[in-house]
Amino acid sequence: TREGWLELQRSFDAAGAEESRNAAKNTGATYEPMEIAGVPCYLVTPKEVGSRFKDRWLVHIHGGAFVFNGGEASVREAIWIAEACKAPVLSIDYRRPPEPPFPAAIEDTVAVWKAVIERQDAAGTPLFGTSAGGNLTLATTLKLKELGLPLPGALFAGTPATNLEKTGDTWHTLEGLDPVGRYDGVIRGCFEVSVPSKDFSDPLVSPIHGDFQGFPPTILISGTRDLLLSDTVLMHRALRKAGVKADLHVYEGQSHGDYMRSLSGPLPEARDAQAEIMQFFDEHLK
Repeated sequence: TREGWLELQRSFDAAGAEESRNAAKNTGATYEPMEIAGVPCYLVTPKEVGSRFKDRWLVHIHGGAFVFNGGEASVREAIWIAEACKAPVLSIDYRRPPEPPFPAAIEDTVAVWKAVIERQDAAGTPLFGTSAGGNLTLATTLKLKELGLPLPGALFAGTPATNLEKTGDTWHTLEGLDPVGRYDGVIRGCFEVSVPSKDFSDPLVSPIHGDFQGFPPTILISGTRDLLLSDTVLMHRALRKAGVKADLHVYEGQSHGDYMRSLSGPLPEARDAQAEIMQFFDEHLK
């Protein structure tokens, strides 16, 4: 029911908000709410802002199966990237199902992007997110391309959900090995409440079906125990087939989104992922 979804959402968001506050405390980052183009956002500022990005925002789209991690919970990954790049990060707190469903989130991300590129060059601005945030990073870029708007200079799509149908190999082979769970259950429920028509063939829903000609350079990250490993690998091949510069990093033994765990303590693989993302942005952003 609608009430059941909202209650579950509140529970997830409260736990995520606590993680965000702990991440800020552990890294020395701060964040403040603000509104951009009528859309709630948070501006995350790391403990140290380097010269490379001191006058520029990086733009973040949070994950959470499209339904969860709103409010303060949305900034956890933004803190992780802000720390990695020593850069301010604008995190978009987009509208989430059950009210309203697709395409509200993309409407919000596009509106914020249009406002951001009025203050800074699109070619010098990355767009990034993990899981559903990775999906929305790719889908937003497809929508910007459709609208003829300037595209981001680079993308980071972390373990993105690129096909909301259960077609990828690892949806089956890694079921029960990734703590994130399994497709049938909450994940499928989130997908269906996000897209009530249950038509997952739209490229703005399942970006794997999109046209990637002229897409920005993209870095993708997954792990050998990530339920969305296949979605990530298939997206990498689709980008490469379209002639897009695309790097794929797969970490041994990591489950869904494990690379962000450095926020709660030292983890060499997470530090390595931060360095790879920073190097990719540094190489491709104008």
